[in-house]
Amino acid sequence: MDTDNTQVLAVLDRETQGPWECEYSYGGEADLYRHYDSCKKNPGHKNFIPVDKFSIEDLPEDYHDKDILAYIRAVSDLTVRVTVKYVSDKRPSTVPGSLMPYPGYMDKGRRRVTVGTGWVNSVSLWDNSSCTTCLCKDCQNSSTPEMSFAMISITTSAHMVYDELEGEHTTCHLFFDRGSTPETSSGVVTLTVMSNVNTQIPNDWCDMKHFTHDLGLAHRLDESLRHACNLKDMIFVKTLTLNKTKQRENLPDKQPLLIIVSHPHGCSKQISLGHWRSIEVDRETSTVSLMYTTPTCPGSSGALVCMPQAFASPDADLAFFTFRAVHCGTSELAPGVNFCRADQ
Repeated sequence: MDTDNTQVLAVLDRETQGPWECEYSYGGEADLYRHYDSCKKNPGHKNFIPVDKFSIEDLPEDYHDKDILAYIRAVSDLTVRVTVKYVSDKRPSTVPGSLMPYPGYMDKGRRRVTVGTGWVNSVSLWDNSSCTTCLCKDCQNSSTPEMSFAMISITTSAHMVYDELEGEHTTCHLFFDRGSTPETSSGVVTLTVMSNVNTQIPNDWCDMKHFTHDLGLAHRLDESLRHACNLKDMIFVKTLTLNKTKQRENLPDKQPLLIIVSHPHGCSKQISLGHWRSIEVDRETSTVSLMYTTPTCPGSSGALVCMPQAFASPDADLAFFTFRAVHCGTSELAPGVNFCRADQ
């Protein structure tokens, strides 16, 4: 298939997927960079900053804080590229409770490369003393399964990885921070085959597991998770104190910063900055939809939505500092506005 045809097929997929922001490829890694160069949503990607070049000067002046910078870098270390090479025949025709077509339904049961973003949300480790054996496929088929192993949990969007079958055809690339492809970039770690796929369609959440014998990798990720959590707590205390001071002195509150680390068009990891715009709460389903101006592109689906400060909306009974959600897509009614969903 020639390059023009593969480009056209990917464009058709993007145009018919609805508001979601997966990227598609029929021509391998080279096509992903062609999609990047021909992007119509963010031509030139001026508001996307490569993670290896991001500095405190890229933050808004009100957020020139070394802890916030360190937090963003920790989140970046946990961000992964997600590649799925099969579309499950179990995908529904429409989004539950609506008439909106569900992404991938027209291609169900077919091989197709879909690319997005995800992040490591937890790491569990076992050693010989636990008397537990590894659950990876190799160990399940072995008479001497490993007893020292780790389970890496990765979160992405449900419309990226829908079920166990798609998980079996999913690859996650960690530390793809620079270079043209994961295969040619130094330091990239590849995790093939996900299992224990658990999806929550209303908030577009997917959790999946990867079992590994690489304990060095597991400890590295666990350390990044702990570092991100500690930084988040420090920022929470700092901004909570600042907000109380502003309330006493009647100072205007700064517009809450919202950060997304993603793999636009499946290319190397980049950081984009924007602000919280509005919130909608569905009391019946306890689902929160958050709207924001942070730039995203096809390939950003499944990225972690970060608000590194203490902030609560008067319309919702939740603190956004503890709010964790995956990026879903772009608003079809408000140009330049994107959205995510989460449980309240």
